[in-house]
Amino acid sequence: MTRGRRSGRPHTVTLWSAYDDGVLWLRGDADADWYRNLSADPNCRIRVDGMEVAGFREEVVDEAAALRRLVELWRAKYGAEWVGDWYVERGRIPVRVRVMLTH
Repeated sequence: MTRGRRSGRPHTVTLWSAYDDGVLWLRGDADADWYRNLSADPNCRIRVDGMEVAGFREEVVDEAAALRRLVELWRAKYGAEWVGDWYVERGRIPVRVRVMLTH
């Protein structure tokens, strides 16, 4: 869940994701509301299997390498037949969200 960059209201979407060592990887699209909201405010909430945790969008230094990693994780999770090479095309934005787990 992100917070609307103009309205301030909660904005919830369902997205493909992959978890890797404390990081939730997403693929953004510059026109998507959730992506623009997360760009304006890097704080978010993540809900998985009824559990909700805080997240924080981290900067991606090497977008090409991050996108390749994201696609690799997605292929392992969803299957190569569902995750084609077009996920690596220009305009695809890797989004790295640090999951803030509390004990």
